[in-house]
Amino acid sequence: MNYLNKVIFEMHEFPELLALKGHDVSFFHYPEAPDEPGVSWRTTRQTISGRVHPEARIRLITPPTFGGGSFERYLAPLLATPALRREIRSGGYDIIVLYAVPTTGWQAVSIAKRAHVPIVYRALDVSHQIRENPLAPLIHKAERYVAGNAGLVSGNNPAMTDYCVRISNRTGPTSTDLPPIDLSHFEDSGAHDVRASLGLTADDKVLLYMGTFFEFSGLDVLIDDLAPRFAEHPELKLVLVGGGELDAQLRATVHERSLQDRVIFTGVVPYASLPGYLASADVAVNPFRPELVTNVALPHKVLQYMAAGVATVSTDLSGLRGVLGDDSGVTLVEHQHDIASVATRLAYEPARVRADIVRRQRDYVDRTFSKQLAVDAFEKTLESLVLAPATPER
Repeated sequence: MNYLNKVIFEMHEFPELLALKGHDVSFFHYPEAPDEPGVSWRTTRQTISGRVHPEARIRLITPPTFGGGSFERYLAPLLATPALRREIRSGGYDIIVLYAVPTTGWQAVSIAKRAHVPIVYRALDVSHQIRENPLAPLIHKAERYVAGNAGLVSGNNPAMTDYCVRISNRTGPTSTDLPPIDLSHFEDSGAHDVRASLGLTADDKVLLYMGTFFEFSGLDVLIDDLAPRFAEHPELKLVLVGGGELDAQLRATVHERSLQDRVIFTGVVPYASLPGYLASADVAVNPFRPELVTNVALPHKVLQYMAAGVATVSTDLSGLRGVLGDDSGVTLVEHQHDIASVATRLAYEPARVRADIVRRQRDYVDRTFSKQLAVDAFEKTLESLVLAPATPER
């Protein structure tokens, strides 16, 4: 992924938090769809300020690129491998944390193994099911190889860790390390209330989704299910923050149903502005369709909703329930089609009801997802592999 323009998530948070703890951190990224396309035949290095924590300094390594277009994605495993090999062999790294799978993941595991550099696979997603892809069977093979051959697998929730073990028959060390949430960032929302800029009034009841519009996001189902409720409740609005593969389809649906004044698209917004957008909502939703790719993931948006103090409704997903349990304050519903009705009902509850839910959610994230707790735990996981006795070659 492109470190410079990808939506903020732990791919940025952990490296920057580790850098702030005094570690020397380099990030080898794939320059997909850069803001300023360019061609470079050489690997480039630059020191950048953190995107989440500007005081952090990260060394960003960019392999040769022909502009980062969509077709280049298929060439990237070949284009990036020589640069990756040189970096691992001569970079003097104590440890490698791997987020990639099909583009540079399997090569990194193989090269690191031969170079005797410890490598941790940080598992966040079911790579072969994130998007429809004719190469899905090959990506699944790469996924199994990475999960089975990395020195340690670190899942972001118990279901993801179990999935990695299951697909690879892994017998080596594993760990479940929860992601960090910058709680102070999401607290600072009052000065950035964006209701007026979105055409919303104080009387409107606002549902909000924030994140990538994946095919499995359930946003198409949500709009269908909300359509009759819009007719019943003139104050009900839906705000969609983000973009992705369903964007054009969703906009077309909204236009066909003449819902332009009820469904508001903001596009992708800067990370610094997210708290204000979240604060504009009465209820935040995660209508993911329950299936393998969503059940073993931990949707970061739900944690951000909780940190921002917005009552949250989500499909009941295995990974999410495994972390949140029954005491987090988040409303988990079994059926995807129930998200619209449950969220609408909650939006029309008295403010004190939502305030109680928000308090429970905030208490939960405070004691579970603080960035200090998360980075300390992840640092210990990395140290456990660095300090482990060397395994003799067989």
